[in-house]
Amino acid sequence: MTQQFSIITQKTARVFTYGMLTEKTKNIWLVAHGYGFLAEFFIKKFEILNPEENYVIVPEALNRFYKKDLSGRVGATWMTSEDREHEINDYILYLDKVYETFILQSEAKIIALGFSQGASTMARWALKTHKPLTNIVFWAGSIPDECLQAVEKLNTLHPYILVGDEDEFITIEKRETFTKTLINAGLIFSQIFYKGGHAILTEPLMQLSSELTKS
Repeated sequence: MTQQFSIITQKTARVFTYGMLTEKTKNIWLVAHGYGFLAEFFIKKFEILNPEENYVIVPEALNRFYKKDLSGRVGATWMTSEDREHEINDYILYLDKVYETFILQSEAKIIALGFSQGASTMARWALKTHKPLTNIVFWAGSIPDECLQAVEKLNTLHPYILVGDEDEFITIEKRETFTKTLINAGLIFSQIFYKGGHAILTEPLMQLSSELTKS
């Protein structure tokens, strides 16, 4: 008889940071990258931010894979549909650990930002964690339906939605449907639409940073 068991085991994870956490820090960014990225390269998108005022933390998703064939470029993913509940629980515990390790006592704003697949990751984590957060940002990604059932908590995080007008994964129809879904669910959010595709770009990132710093 075939049986399935689940066990818990240790795993070493990589985390990259930019800037220094000091009394001058205004914003702490905890960032979840998209599908197929590596944190080492993804964090470079945030190196335009002032390192004296911004401390950026990019943990790498726990599951790596070859992006083509059996060698060459490697990417990472937060989860797949296989054994999804355990994968979700694993990355929630992982992000809690990252927070406890890198975000020490600070008066700075703490911003959870998820890009693409990382948007769903951050949405689930924000609703499960007990760690204090100031804002949550969904960049070129979706919010899982189950998270919209707890829209009141998301609203306390003053969410932002960012999407480019040339995003190859988000058509105008998808964007309009997504926006209506959020409004109907009762989500209160700010929007930044920008010229460009499925990427973290300088202009919208600087606009976001400015708005979050002033708010």
